[in-house]
Amino acid sequence: MSHTFDLLKECRVVDLSHIFEDGMPRPQVPYGHIPWKSHERGDAFNTYMFLVFEHAGTHVDAPIHLGGVDGPTIDKLPPESWMGPLCILDMTNKKEREFVSAQEIRDWEKRSGRIAKGDIVLFNYGWERRWTTSHGVEHQPYLHDNPGLSEEAARLLVDRGVKLVGADTPTIDSDADPEEHAHRVLLPAGVLILENACNLGSLPPRGAFFIGLPLKIKDGTGCPVRAVALIPNS
Repeated sequence: MSHTFDLLKECRVVDLSHIFEDGMPRPQVPYGHIPWKSHERGDAFNTYMFLVFEHAGTHVDAPIHLGGVDGPTIDKLPPESWMGPLCILDMTNKKEREFVSAQEIRDWEKRSGRIAKGDIVLFNYGWERRWTTSHGVEHQPYLHDNPGLSEEAARLLVDRGVKLVGADTPTIDSDADPEEHAHRVLLPAGVLILENACNLGSLPPRGAFFIGLPLKIKDGTGCPVRAVALIPNS
């Protein structure tokens, strides 16, 4: 046990999840944090009910999220599916609605090493700077015009055998791709997805470890997560 605590002391923890709150960027699906019991009303405990879309906030997608895919639901995936060594690809040079190409991923590999089987690959577009709670659901700049993965880039990541692909955008697909080809390549291949991440710019290209555990929801297609990266201090 002490060895485990020592291991955690040797790492810096970076929170990769946005706060769940009213006004956060989300699809036009209600979010509610509803008072249920409170000390002020004479109750012994303070409790809330909450209503939340499976794919709101910082969340993951299971393969079953894509229609027609006979893949596992959230409850069928073991915990280790949602953790692993991180590769952080800096794509902050990307403009609105642009695509990441397979060659750009290969160029990153030339600098930082080949992406390996079981790696978790996250793309930092710097898009979280658009995250705001002050515009209302219909006028969120975060939800529109984001860059994303090209179909060929997604296929390369499948070929590498990665475990999970994610980004600091509302979807891993470019907003210029309404058919969402990256989803259609990754999920049928069993590659999981993380969306709406944050703080990716504070992570090194390699060396961090990702943990983003969803709730064990029966027949779940996705789930919000408290994602973190562990970075060794040395």
